[in-house]
Amino acid sequence: MRYTIFSPIIYASICILSLTGCSKLLEIGPPINSITTEELFVTNKQAEWAIAGIYSKMINGTEYSASAVTQIGNNNFAAGLSTILGSLSADDLFMAGGQVIGTDFFASQNNLSLTNSSKADNLWKSAYRTIYDANAVIEGIGASTSSSLSDSVRKQLTAEALVLRAFSYFYLVNFYGDVPLALSAAFQQTASLPRSPVAKVYDQIKSDLVKAKAALTADFAIGNNERVRVNKWFAEALLARVYLYTGDYQAAISSASAVIGHTALFGVETDISKVFLPNSKEAIFQLKPTTEEARILNQTPESRQLYNVPAANGSYFPTYGITPQLANAFEANDQRKNIWMLAVPSGFIPVKYRNGAPGQYYTVMRMAELHLIRAEATMLLTPAAKSTAIEDLNILRRRAGVDELNDQLSAGQVIEAIAHERRTELFTEWGHRWFDLKRTGKAEEILSAIPYKQPWQGNYQLLYPIPAGEIINNNNLVQNPEYNSR
Repeated sequence: MRYTIFSPIIYASICILSLTGCSKLLEIGPPINSITTEELFVTNKQAEWAIAGIYSKMINGTEYSASAVTQIGNNNFAAGLSTILGSLSADDLFMAGGQVIGTDFFASQNNLSLTNSSKADNLWKSAYRTIYDANAVIEGIGASTSSSLSDSVRKQLTAEALVLRAFSYFYLVNFYGDVPLALSAAFQQTASLPRSPVAKVYDQIKSDLVKAKAALTADFAIGNNERVRVNKWFAEALLARVYLYTGDYQAAISSASAVIGHTALFGVETDISKVFLPNSKEAIFQLKPTTEEARILNQTPESRQLYNVPAANGSYFPTYGITPQLANAFEANDQRKNIWMLAVPSGFIPVKYRNGAPGQYYTVMRMAELHLIRAEATMLLTPAAKSTAIEDLNILRRRAGVDELNDQLSAGQVIEAIAHERRTELFTEWGHRWFDLKRTGKAEEILSAIPYKQPWQGNYQLLYPIPAGEIINNNNLVQNPEYNSR
């Protein structure tokens, strides 16, 4: 059955990771039409299962096999798809394997259409799947009258669901623009929703995060001291990003500074090779892949996509490669290029996560971004405070082994330096480059000059097409401009 964003089917039978961190999977009965208080929100343990199921499906999908982990990266916004499509649409990745069909190829050329965007459709569907699961948890806990479901667990799990909903909407609004704002798991309430304006969606994201951070814990105890469950600081960090994107620069500075100042838990790793390790001090939130399937080796789906298994003769056949534009953007001796990229016959491939390396967790947000957020917000709010912004950049530059910037730079040069550092620090991570080019108005100028993206199809390509099937199922949905005529 095709899963549309407004499907009433929400599975209570979800294969989930146990909350103690072991790899044993728990099963919760057969599929039913909806999550109800009778089935799932009676005890603390059952409610914990429900929220754990959301995390697990975001990174693991619903089945485990050697082939399934690659498929997850093709169909799940939280398991590599945002990175891969965003990096292709921007100028981080190109199709190294010579593929000239499929969504990947057309995204890399900024030439998506209603007939070649199946992977982009998966991004939409998987984000809404997470939203509906989060809504089901919020409503199920709210409706439960069970005395065995404690107030502290109610507050904690509701807050986690609010953050996961906000997180999903952030990616939807940045890939698609106006999107339906579904705040209920009830099919009758959501089946015919129109698209809500970007500003309204952002208002809801902020509201969810502000409400959640007041109820969330300030440590990682709930995840057995692993950084695999959202806490107060991830909500604060995501707020910092959202405030930057929406132009509330003082709030962005305040939220970023709050996380940066919590040095007992967080800090920029001085050793660049440790940045993406499980429970790195730089990690604010990570998703934990399954250990149930030995052939997956607990690696991220993204690592399977971007770092292909070598052939018997030791050669590599990568599907995706680092673009020459990105490879040439690094300064001499920048350790980010030396350690986070690998030279192959076709050029370079990203190796922030290495295929075959066991024990990998997927870093969703990290401290380096908070320093970049604070630097940019500082310059956009108070250019005279450039020395403060420069120091945020120099923290990352010292770690990368490149020369520090000095206070003699003009305000305009500092803004350019921030864009450069965002590019060299956050490449092939969660679509950052794609979103940065769009929100700073640089997309057409930079992307239209890349030979394989010419002729430039038009700025309508800066938003992905709404899946055609969703519009068929909901007459109140309107397609993004120009896609219907192509």
